[in-house]
Amino acid sequence: MSQQPNFVVVGSGGGGGTIAWLLAKAGYSVTLLEQGPDITKDFEGRPGHSKDPDGFNSSTHVEEYFRLRRPDPKRRLRGDYTTFRRTAEEPAKPFVNGWTGSVLGGGTTIWGTWSYRPLPVDFKLRTHFAQTGQLARLDQEGYQVVDWPVDYAEMLPYYRVAEALMGVSGDRAAMNQALTESAWYKSFGHPSYFGDKGLWFDEMPLPCGPYPITPVGQFAYLGMAAAGMRPVSLPCAIVQPGSAPYQTREKIASVLAAWSSGDRPEFWRQKAEEIWSDAKRNACNMCGFCGEYICWGKEEAPKFGTRVTTLRELANLHSHGKVHMLCNAKAVEVIYDQAAARATGVRYLDITDPDHPVAKVQLADNVIVSCGAIQTTRLLRMSGPPEGLGNRGDQLGRNATFHLFGLGAKITLDKAFQGMVHGEFGPTGNVTSFEPYFLQDPASKDWIKAGTLTSTAKKNPLENAAGYFDGAAGAALEPLKTIEKYARSLELRLTADDLPMPRNRVDLDPKYVDEYGIATARVTRDLGPNEWRMYGLARPMFESAVAKFRKNGNKKIIESFEVSPAIINLIGDHQMGACRMGPDDDTSAHSVLDSHCRLHDAKNVFVVDSSFMPTGFGLNPMLTVVANALRVGSWIVQQERRGLLT
Repeated sequence: MSQQPNFVVVGSGGGGGTIAWLLAKAGYSVTLLEQGPDITKDFEGRPGHSKDPDGFNSSTHVEEYFRLRRPDPKRRLRGDYTTFRRTAEEPAKPFVNGWTGSVLGGGTTIWGTWSYRPLPVDFKLRTHFAQTGQLARLDQEGYQVVDWPVDYAEMLPYYRVAEALMGVSGDRAAMNQALTESAWYKSFGHPSYFGDKGLWFDEMPLPCGPYPITPVGQFAYLGMAAAGMRPVSLPCAIVQPGSAPYQTREKIASVLAAWSSGDRPEFWRQKAEEIWSDAKRNACNMCGFCGEYICWGKEEAPKFGTRVTTLRELANLHSHGKVHMLCNAKAVEVIYDQAAARATGVRYLDITDPDHPVAKVQLADNVIVSCGAIQTTRLLRMSGPPEGLGNRGDQLGRNATFHLFGLGAKITLDKAFQGMVHGEFGPTGNVTSFEPYFLQDPASKDWIKAGTLTSTAKKNPLENAAGYFDGAAGAALEPLKTIEKYARSLELRLTADDLPMPRNRVDLDPKYVDEYGIATARVTRDLGPNEWRMYGLARPMFESAVAKFRKNGNKKIIESFEVSPAIINLIGDHQMGACRMGPDDDTSAHSVLDSHCRLHDAKNVFVVDSSFMPTGFGLNPMLTVVANALRVGSWIVQQERRGLLT
């Protein structure tokens, strides 16, 4: 047990790694617990740290190791074995799609960098559905759609700061124009309940220019444009290739200059040089190993991750004796004093030697949890009262959403294009479209919530073929066929929103435990009527897009395509909800957190991963996670300095 700090933060990803830095930078003592290792230490001789500083260490780009074996505690046989079932009536079983990045830096170490802001409509979905006549049906079907207790206008400055910290590349003006011209925006994008019209179209440019169009992106761009989908460069948290080294401090200064000093919380009234060091990040060299891999620059990585940004800044404060980062620290309980209705610390296992865990306690004045929606819920269920800390009204773990991943089109081009569709030149996605954020039902004329459409590509043929190495009879040639098609294939992925339903939830499995005898998380998740409606609209959308592309003088380009269904148990990537945020005084007991992301039941416990989200988005939530951690951290500092944090 180290000296009692002001804050103990559990988890080092986008939420935990960000808020830990902000609180430490504000002068508070912070201990950060990360249950995984610092896997960067496994690769001696990496660029900038080897005997040959100009050398290239190919071990950090080994697909079989990083993409297939997935070397962190959630992605190998030894780890937290999440179980899954579609309904409460069927038994849950262990499966492989419930991972959470469990290394120093959390999911930001291996994420795909897609860095969208949500749209104003996302914060007012209940009001929107009520105004458009859909709410009664959704309520009857078992959905629990709510408005956020935080306005988009309140989040806006934190989105700008988050983009600066992350180094997002993209074309804001092009995205604004695409939104303006989309069919759904023309239909309903103007009501006053969304807030000021300017919120849709921020004029502040993204910190970096757009990422170059890759070969996969070019084919997808042409297809989307032919179908009238208004493609734009995907906003990604990678320093633009060919640019000068990225200076975070300068970008923060630009944000502060546009942020009225009277509206800034106390922390952001400092000068940029007081907030961030003079560290720089390199421009991307387009190696393409972004999603699922560690990103290395010659000196500092171009891809955003807390390990190379906020945690690096946090390490600079370590010499002051107020910051401690502990890896291999597996939290098993938030210690709760029921009489005081406050947490007093975190109980964890030191698993540096995984075969000989050591039980330890870290006391703290305040506890911040950021383990991902599944593992955060699991930790809170193992804490406090018998039914879990924060579980008043049986809401902890409910209304979990995960996106309808897998839903898309797999396209194989004609053999004349063999070798031309290279997926290895950039991040997994390259161009995107907001056109299908809502899809109109031709029968009812309702606009059904869908999501963003993005080009994707595998990095190497091995992953394309890996699923066929299962010994199935008659499948011996399938891997070779799949590998042959790799260099002329691409995908269009719809990151489709699934609306929150209380029956979709995370709790503790009564049967299965991990290797330390601790109950695993159990996920119950199925699609509802609205998701099936949306899927019924998405399939013809893909078919129509391909048909329009072929009619546009491109008949011989596409050899074949297939529409792939959503994978219902693919719940590792985007875990949202389960600890949803609500009004500060939620008398209906339909939320777990207040508007500042602290438990209604314990005012010194905060949750800052994506589980705080009352509803999901039709896009990657990482930018929102970082922005919200900045918002919550800024509020905590403000309250603490005034003696109001109780």
